[in-house]
Amino acid sequence: MLALALFGGLVASWAIGEAALTAIDRPTPGTLALPTGIVLLVSQVAGVVEHLARGTAHCLLGGSVLAAGIALRLWAIATLGTGFATALAPSRIVRTGPYRWMAHPSEIGLVAAVGGTAILLASQAAALALAVLIGLVAVRCRREDVQLRACRGAPDPTGPMA
Repeated sequence: MLALALFGGLVASWAIGEAALTAIDRPTPGTLALPTGIVLLVSQVAGVVEHLARGTAHCLLGGSVLAAGIALRLWAIATLGTGFATALAPSRIVRTGPYRWMAHPSEIGLVAAVGGTAILLASQAAALALAVLIGLVAVRCRREDVQLRACRGAPDPTGPMA
């Protein structure tokens, strides 16, 4: 029961934090926001169902990883401010907040949060959803990198040679 209470509290804080920090943003086609959201939802629901069936949990480690992932994601969103959106159209390169040390902290936080869910709830289903999420995040990060290079005026190194 402790694991579910911890999970519920952390996910509620995450939802409230993102709602407070972001504007209403309807996902545009091709952004992978919808499949990412679906995988996130599946990881959480499947994790709870599996936890209820098995009753095992790893509260300290899983709760810590989940909380750290949420904190990193919220910090990244707060740093970007109005620049945080599903449709990537960067007008500037951000080098403050967590972006000072890493690329894609919002995505890294998302992966950590789902990983923390899998650990906290001892859920193989959430771990499987994490594997799918990592693939989606890799594609999203690649697309973002291309857009950011274009924002800086740098050519895409994987594109056709000039």
